[in-house]
Amino acid sequence: MLPPSRIQQFLRLRPPPLRLSRRNYIANTRFSPLVPPPPSSLPKPRPARQISARTRKNVRRLIYTTGVLGTFYLADVYLNYSTFTRNIRTVTTCILIAADYKLNFNAGKDAAQLSRIHERNADRMLGLCLHNGGLYQKIGQAIAMQSAILPPIVQEKFSRFFDETPQASYKEVERVLREEFGDRFPGLSGSEIADRIFVPGSFEKRAVGSASIAQVHKAKLPTGEEVAVKIQKPWIQRQVGLDLWVFRGVTYFFSTWMFGLPLSFLTPYICERLYSETDFYNEAQNAQRTAEFISSEPTLKGRIYVPKVFNELSTKRVMVAEWIDGVGVAERQVLTGPYRDDNSVGHTINTPRSISNRQGPIKRVRGVGEGYSDRNNLRIYGLGVREKDVMQTMVDVFCAQMFLFGFVHCDPHPGNILVRRLPNGKPQLVLLDHGLYITTTPKFRHQYALFWKSLFTFDNETINNIATEWGIGNNDLFASATLLKPYQGGTKEMATIVGGSKAGGPKTAYEASQQMREKVAEFIVNQDQMPRELVFIGRNMRIVQAHNQNFGAPVNRLKIIANWASYALARSMKEAGLERSWGQIMRGWWEHAVFKVVVFGLDWSFWLGRVRQVVFGGVGFEEGLEQRLRAVAKEEFGVELQGESVFAG
Repeated sequence: MLPPSRIQQFLRLRPPPLRLSRRNYIANTRFSPLVPPPPSSLPKPRPARQISARTRKNVRRLIYTTGVLGTFYLADVYLNYSTFTRNIRTVTTCILIAADYKLNFNAGKDAAQLSRIHERNADRMLGLCLHNGGLYQKIGQAIAMQSAILPPIVQEKFSRFFDETPQASYKEVERVLREEFGDRFPGLSGSEIADRIFVPGSFEKRAVGSASIAQVHKAKLPTGEEVAVKIQKPWIQRQVGLDLWVFRGVTYFFSTWMFGLPLSFLTPYICERLYSETDFYNEAQNAQRTAEFISSEPTLKGRIYVPKVFNELSTKRVMVAEWIDGVGVAERQVLTGPYRDDNSVGHTINTPRSISNRQGPIKRVRGVGEGYSDRNNLRIYGLGVREKDVMQTMVDVFCAQMFLFGFVHCDPHPGNILVRRLPNGKPQLVLLDHGLYITTTPKFRHQYALFWKSLFTFDNETINNIATEWGIGNNDLFASATLLKPYQGGTKEMATIVGGSKAGGPKTAYEASQQMREKVAEFIVNQDQMPRELVFIGRNMRIVQAHNQNFGAPVNRLKIIANWASYALARSMKEAGLERSWGQIMRGWWEHAVFKVVVFGLDWSFWLGRVRQVVFGGVGFEEGLEQRLRAVAKEEFGVELQGESVFAG
């Protein structure tokens, strides 16, 4: 307890002064209202800004239009697989290309400037095809096979069209299965339907291959057979109709309005054939019919194989076929590498058997270079087959289709041909993807075979008669387009144009293009008479020529075609509608024997080229031809051609 004196001392202390904050001070002060200034002291009021009725209407229209277009775009992308957006992109790109050529391709440009125009617009086309996919993948493949027109950098990019395209997700695959098999298996999911049709769990969710229209999954039937299940991508059904409609419009724009060429009449037939690719019932029938024709031709038995189709398990958008193990025809080194056993295919030379037996064969060698590129530093085991045998079989089967069967596979690009080794060491070609076919009449086949035979005997009168009956006005151009090189037996107009100024032809690229344009305009004089089938037959022959070039031209392709044409004129084939009397048959065989003697004399240039190639390391017959054309194209036309294969990379 404090003493009293201490308590008094505390009581005498003065309290600390009270410190009020500004806030407390304001709160405790007396409020005085603010007195407004008198009206006389204020400035005159400004009138409110008026927005015209027209401006308000335009703003509303802009908002509504943006909303509608935005909604349409989102709905098209997320609900309609960009069906409209991709075709708007097509029209826009084509307008840019047309404007570029219209404004910049003129007589004042030199070869280097024209080369840049070609490259710029080919790059635009490349971006369009890659971005759109679907049927545009087919267009890209067709462009990629035309190695005579593209600049090197664009050729390298276009080779990507032979790689796999993006796959549809497994959910989308399930939806296609439900839509196609829902009637047979009501209430089941896509996975459950797959387990009902195939061995449960055998249907691989990830596709083993993906192309422009469909993708392939591997599965196993309850019978134990391994099968390839080809499933159409879900967006194809929605996109194909509008894609082909836009294709018609673009073709008409470029051929009629842009270049003044009478080519748009071909588009209905082209669209019809392309649309048929989306019907797998049609593809199954084509495959079966081709297999029957091949079995009926003794020269092709055992050399060509068509996978069996299971019709009872196939629909319009799903096709089940026999699974085939083989090596792609583009894998040159895998095909020609030394053979040890099936499991060693694709493995390096120093790989032990124990490892190759455990891992199995490698169908595609990845690493430095792809396809036809030179990989001599990488020694691997392969099928041990000869390039000559592969190309001989390939040319034979398509010649038989053109001249005998009248039923032609028009899409033989590298992804649609497999090669496997027979027990006797010979190659067997497996034909895949039978969606794009054309059918020809017996009369057309007879005339086409006679036309080819006349090209080799320089029978210009027969060539002129057939061309006239087909409504073609420029025989020299038609012969050159058929041979895929300038025809030397007629007026030599094409040889002069392609040869440039050194051959007495046009001095500049612009003059050459104008002369070529005039010749094409003269080409078709009667649209009703021209056989539409020539378009797809030409596509087939150009792709086969590219295969031969990229193998180093091991066979004389033109000689083989001419021999088949002569052979077909002597054959009587009831299955294909080619029935001839005994007198016609005997006369045909006699003429065929005489023709083979004539062709043997004309074949010296090829064999001399082969000897020079083997002994001195030169190039093949068709490679040499392409190199000569490449030099002329660079110097005279402003088009730089690719030195390597379009399949490289």
